[in-house]
Amino acid sequence: MKGTFAVAAREIGDKRLVLLGAFLVGILPLAMPLLPGLGGAQARDARFVTALFLSLTIAVAFPVVFGATVLVSDITQKRFAFYFSRPLPAASIWAGKLLAVLVVSVSGACLAAIPTVLFDGKRVFAAFETSGRATAYFLLTTLLLLVGAHTVSSIVRLRSAWIVLDFFLTALFAMATFVSLRRLVTDGFWNIAEMNFPPDWFAWWAVPLIATLLVASYVQVADGRTDVRRSHGALSATLWGLMTLIALPLVGLAWWVNAATPKDLDTIDDIQPAPHGAWVSVSGGVRARGSAHASFLSDTESGRFVKRAPWFAFSANGTRATWWQARTIRIIALDTSEPTAIDSNLGGTPGAQLALSPSGRRLAVSDGKTLAAYDLSDPSNPKQLLALRADASLRTVLFLDEDRIRLSPFDLRGANQVIAATAFEIEEISLLSKKSLVTGRLEPGSFKYVRVSADGRYLAASNNEKRLTLHDGRTSALLATLSEDLESPKMRFLSGDRMAVAGVANGKAVLKIFLEREKSWSAPAKIVDLGPAAGLLLGGEIAPGRVAVALNPFRGNDDRSRRAWKLTFVDVTTGAISSGPDGLVPADRFSWWFSPVLPPADAGSPASKLFLNASGALVRLDPATSAQTVLLGRSK
Repeated sequence: MKGTFAVAAREIGDKRLVLLGAFLVGILPLAMPLLPGLGGAQARDARFVTALFLSLTIAVAFPVVFGATVLVSDITQKRFAFYFSRPLPAASIWAGKLLAVLVVSVSGACLAAIPTVLFDGKRVFAAFETSGRATAYFLLTTLLLLVGAHTVSSIVRLRSAWIVLDFFLTALFAMATFVSLRRLVTDGFWNIAEMNFPPDWFAWWAVPLIATLLVASYVQVADGRTDVRRSHGALSATLWGLMTLIALPLVGLAWWVNAATPKDLDTIDDIQPAPHGAWVSVSGGVRARGSAHASFLSDTESGRFVKRAPWFAFSANGTRATWWQARTIRIIALDTSEPTAIDSNLGGTPGAQLALSPSGRRLAVSDGKTLAAYDLSDPSNPKQLLALRADASLRTVLFLDEDRIRLSPFDLRGANQVIAATAFEIEEISLLSKKSLVTGRLEPGSFKYVRVSADGRYLAASNNEKRLTLHDGRTSALLATLSEDLESPKMRFLSGDRMAVAGVANGKAVLKIFLEREKSWSAPAKIVDLGPAAGLLLGGEIAPGRVAVALNPFRGNDDRSRRAWKLTFVDVTTGAISSGPDGLVPADRFSWWFSPVLPPADAGSPASKLFLNASGALVRLDPATSAQTVLLGRSK
């Protein structure tokens, strides 16, 4: 240890003028108020920004420059002979050199900031996180730059035959790492949000990489000593041997996680059934794979499945689906014996809104500012039909038919943001004439949620409290007030021109059945009292005239609440109530809040028979016998 500090002290002494220069550079921002046109707050801002820029520049430049020279220059110029002629172990020489560069790099960045900190310290400390965690990541970054620069410098400057192998293996390992991480992250298998990206991710890959580079540099000094060729060989052999130990598990992890199927889902976070047919979109945590997260399109009847990424859409007839795969739009026909996803030549911003026409033969893509429509006769090479500027940032893109698109408001909760006036407009766009027409407009500030019916005929607007109204989907004209006393009311369209509205009022669950009379919905609703409840979920029409409603005596979503759900069936014609299996909730339980398009009125559809049990498994319920078939997830 004494030898390490002696080497470090000698190295720092050789670079003392550099530290003095860093401090003098830090004085420059203090002269910013002297510049013409600057004064007061502007001068303070200019001083702060200049000091920040200079400090960060030094924090990057010092470890790169000194890391690239501190060991390699001693090797190429045979100066290591001086150290090895002393009674110093190789570890002390190596550690002392790197410790000195680390100290100089960190000290240089700090010295450049000290003058500004003395003048404006309170603001500086308020602008940056100065916790121990932030300091640790700063040191990790500095160390990574240092050893990374040393490794690159060694490969380039030592000029031995090993350089050919170095370049080949660098490309090989970079490609393997990129492909593996891309499959894990871009394909949606790791939930980045749960991993506190980027700090935790940075530590996850930086720590083993830094450790590998440090070990390789030590072996280079200890084994290579003053021999250039031997030094390079020791570095390369150690580096790529250790990189193999890192890369192979990563490649294996990517393969293992990507081998997951819907049957491997341990928890189900989100389910969205296709408007028609047996396909569902399902995502959740993958069993025994840590924080791995997978999303699939799954056929609940045949068991066929296709992996998918987020930001997807079904066609209204359930025969096609589309989603963003990285920066490419992928399209799949679900009505074939072996559904195969096809990458189109359409690129753009992942997360841009996608919508398919009822037949799935046409696609609309909106990034919030521009709307484009394509013909999908050849999915790999879509033909553009339309491109125009259209503000759809808070509007739903919906095909009314194969030739008409409608933009409807859907999420107007932005109490703390300025919402553009166009967000409240209903706009129709013709693919034939290439023209758009504003057909209606909602009153700003009146609603927080707006949901459009699957056929586009109606809008259901809610203030997220007790008021729920029905509007004409084209003109926004008020057709009926559906609720004024139910807490967080929800609604579904039913077969036979009927509509169900459900909510809780005064501690009791209430179901209202509306029947369309001469297209006006003006007749009084049939009210069914479902009994005491604190929470309610409205399901679909599990059989003609039979609606599923889940009741809960508790609020919240804790374990007690999840196991307390009671399923109830209501005959919408007679109002008769019958009990269903305990612990079941409609599979699309969050669709009212997160899906801007309401499910179609399809009695007895496969989607209406899908429920989640108390363990979170997806089950299919037989409405005649109440028998449950576990489709996905844990059975217990």
